[in-house]
This record gives sequence, C-alpha cells and structure tokens, in this order.
Amino acid sequence: MKIIALAAAAASTLLASLPAAAKLNSCDGPIVFGTTLSETGPFSTLADRWRKMTEVFAEEINKSGGIAVKACNKKLPLQFVIYDDQSVPATAVQLYEKMATVDKVDFFVGPDWSSIGGPVPPIADKYQIPMVMANVATPALYDRGLKYTWGTPFPVVPNWSARYFDMLTKVSPKPQSIYFITHDNPVMKGITATWSKKAEAQGLKVLGNETFSPELKDFTALIAKVRAAKADVIYISAYDNASVPLVQQMRQLKVRAMDVHHTMLTGALARQVGADIEGMTGELSWYPGVKGAYSELVETVMQRSNVTMFDYIWTLGRLTSYLAMVQGIEKAGVVDREKVREALFKATIKSPAGDVSFDERGFPNTSAFTVQMQNGKVNVVWPPEVATGKLAWPSPSWQQ
Repeated sequence: MKIIALAAAAASTLLASLPAAAKLNSCDGPIVFGTTLSETGPFSTLADRWRKMTEVFAEEINKSGGIAVKACNKKLPLQFVIYDDQSVPATAVQLYEKMATVDKVDFFVGPDWSSIGGPVPPIADKYQIPMVMANVATPALYDRGLKYTWGTPFPVVPNWSARYFDMLTKVSPKPQSIYFITHDNPVMKGITATWSKKAEAQGLKVLGNETFSPELKDFTALIAKVRAAKADVIYISAYDNASVPLVQQMRQLKVRAMDVHHTMLTGALARQVGADIEGMTGELSWYPGVKGAYSELVETVMQRSNVTMFDYIWTLGRLTSYLAMVQGIEKAGVVDREKVREALFKATIKSPAGDVSFDERGFPNTSAFTVQMQNGKVNVVWPPEVATGKLAWPSPSWQQ
C-alpha cells in the first residue's frame, strides 16, 4: 500500500502515513479519496503512470488550498489512498472493502475497465459511499439500480464517432459510401453496430462490414474485398494492436480512399506501423491545445507526470473522475456523502472536453474529438472551433 498525504501548506511533499479517518460533516481536513489503479497485470500498459499523475493532481489542487467547502467557509486539502488492483476484479473488490472499513475514506474514485467496474460498484452501495468510476463504458453496468455510482468514460459508444460523422456531412467532396472493418470484440462490434446504422441514416451507402479475429495476421482476402468495393471511407473499428498488420497490409496493397478512419488511433499503433498511419483520422477524448474547463490543470498534471494523451488515451476519463468528485463536493457545500450523492444525481460537471451530464443511472454523455495524423503529429481537426490543425481532405496519403 502506498498512501499519499498532501497538505495544502506543503503540496509538493509526499507523506507515507496512515490517512486520517473520514470526518464527514466536519471542517477538519483532509478530504480522502480512495482509489485503485491497474499498476500491474494486463491493464498496466494503459495505467502504469497514473499513480504519479494522481499524486500530482492532488498537489495541484492543494496549491490553491484544496477543495472549496461552503459550509466550512474555507478549502480543505485533498488526500488520496491508492492501491494496485493488479487488473484483477476480485482484488479490486477486496481493496474497496478495505478502503471503506479500514482506511475509512470519504469518497471513491475509479476503478477503470468494465471487468472491474462490474463487481466493485455494489461496494459503494453497501457502504453508501459515492463513487465516480473512470473508464467503465459498458452501459449495462449502469442498469442495476445502483444509487451511489457514476462514470466518466471517454467516449461512450453512442457518441463515439459523432463528431466524425458530423464532419463527413460538411467536407467537400462529400463521401457517398463507407466500408466497415471490425475487430471481433464486444466493444468494437458495438461501435460498428451503432455507427453503421447512423451512416446509413445520413445517406452513406454501406458497401461492406467485415469482422476479423484478433489472431488474424494475413489480411489479403479481406483487403481484396475492400479494394473491390472502392468505398470513399474505410472505417476500422478495432483495438490498436489487433489492427497493426491490417494497416500495414492496406498500405502494401495500395488501398485508396478519401479517408481511412480508426476508432483507436494511438501512440502504440503509430509506433508499430510508422509512416503507414499518416493521414488517418481517429478519435481522442481530448488533446492539449483544446481549451476548456480545467484544461490548464489537466495539461499541468499530465506534463508533470509524463503522461501523453496519445499514449494513454484513457487518461481524461481517469482525471475527470477526480474532477467530478471535486465538483460534487463543491456543489454539495459540505463533506457529506448523502449531500454529495444528491449533488451528483443527474448533474452536469465541467471537464476540459466540455460539459459532462449524467443521466439518472450515472451514465455520462461523453464524446470525442476527431484527430488526424499530419506529418507524424496529432492534430484535432473537428470540430473546427477547437481544431489545432486544418483537416486534409481527401487524405493525400490515401489518394496516392
């Protein structure tokens, strides 16, 4: 266990000590957030720098005195209790039980991933401790009548490519057809199911919908179908690593299109396929340079903890879980779990990517920005009012 205590007067000092017991309805600080991170295990590549990021977040909040509590007429410092859930659901459950009963934290933030976000939230209801989960995006997990759980995954499937498909209605020349290539995975199949219907609804002709196994390495037959279809847009719904040979072979076999769109355009994909990623579009929840509420704070926290959005694409979901709980406490005006629960119910909170609204289940309305790889760099290209670069359309590298 590593417990981080951060006092407002010495925000940069990390104290390895037991946290103070929760002092609900009290103006004696600190306010204690309990969380687990997947520092080891299969999810660790997505979150291995988030402990430092969490520590820095508390430091930055505490530099200004902490969290404003109206009933106290002052700010109270923020303190985290952090454990490694090892990417194991049963371990996470034990740790949240421990934080509730032994560490006596005030509130829960996290965890991530739907596999962990299934068994953990009932702990919040059991002890009546508000919990803002981070990257738990499966809608069914919010349909269980839980009263103390919210989530901040970026983006949710119903909004995943909303801005991209808006862009397709406004570019010139306007695409007339689209071809879907889908990784055989529940999340990616869900994305395709949603956006293939919406593509048809806005007048795009769906010329194909091919599903591939994550073990597939030779995409020759699939690519032959794609080439024959001559779709204007090729939409790849896949995790980054599974689609590496697909992207490489599309280049080798000289696939042509107005645009090749990838739902998981990431630093990991870029490192593996190199220049083959040039000109592709994709989604990111947010990117530095896009200004919004708390954007300066988030940029500072990421810079100080050496976390980049392109390499750690789920970072905004994690940080927004912290921001949501901070805002819930500030809205409640008191360190009271029931008052904070009431403040978060059907609430709208601020984030660098825009307002996040929760429905009655605690499920958010989060979306993503459209990005394009341009000369080896990521640029937000849609919507235009927040773009960090101009969209290259049709994509020059997929026309040659």
